[in-house]
Order: sequence, then C-alpha cells, then structure tokens
Amino acid sequence: MPSATDNLSTVKTGLQFASEVVIPGGSHLVNGDLKQAGIHAALGILACALFGPVGAIAVAANSFARATTGHHLYESLQGSETTKK
Repeated sequence: MPSATDNLSTVKTGLQFASEVVIPGGSHLVNGDLKQAGIHAALGILACALFGPVGAIAVAANSFARATTGHHLYESLQGSETTKK
C-alpha cells in the first residue's frame, strides 16, 4: 500500500502537469521557483507567436521536465551521453 508521502508526490506531479496546460512554466510556480516560471512563460508566449501551438507545447514540455527531473528536455532526449560526462 502506498504511503501518504507517495500519494502527495503523485498529486503534486499531477498538479504540475495540469498547470502546464494553463501556462508554460506553471510547474515551476507549483515548486515556488518564480524565476524559472517567468522565463518559461515568456519563452512559451514567444514560441507560440513564432511557431504556433507546437512551440508552446515544446516549451511546456521542457518546463515540466525541468521542474520534475531537474534536467531539460533535450538532455533527456540525448540519452546516456549526458550521463557519462
């Protein structure tokens, strides 16, 4: 049976994911990191203006990955090369 800490962590991750739907950088707001939230929000607006919804989704995905794992999305996509360094 999962502990209360596991349940709380799951709820927090779900809230972070849902907040990214509202605004890129929302997961950083949940964590309390206002600087990264502002950076991702500004980049999300700029990406949406330049590339449309696909740009905003890419920035939101990067924001969520950074807030939950501590690594940027492109670092996860590179695979094991970044972990060897």
